[in-house]
Amino acid sequence: MEHAKSKDIMIIVSGEEVLMSSHKVTVGAILTEAGFVPLENYRLVRDAGDHKYPDYAEEIEIHERERFTALFEGQTQTS
Repeated sequence: MEHAKSKDIMIIVSGEEVLMSSHKVTVGAILTEAGFVPLENYRLVRDAGDHKYPDYAEEIEIHERERFTALFEGQTQTS
């Protein structure tokens, strides 16, 4: 894991630690940094309050060790 800079914020997305460089970030940036791409397949949910963010461009304020869940909403592959 990288060494955190003083302004970096560590959040948890679907059980994995993700280092963000600002207290205000877009929903899309959180999903991308956490490796949930393509974005269209996922929705971000703030665990506290169970708030779902439908807009990837929405800028939200995050807090140290805050927890989020990336919900898969894409189509599943069938054979």
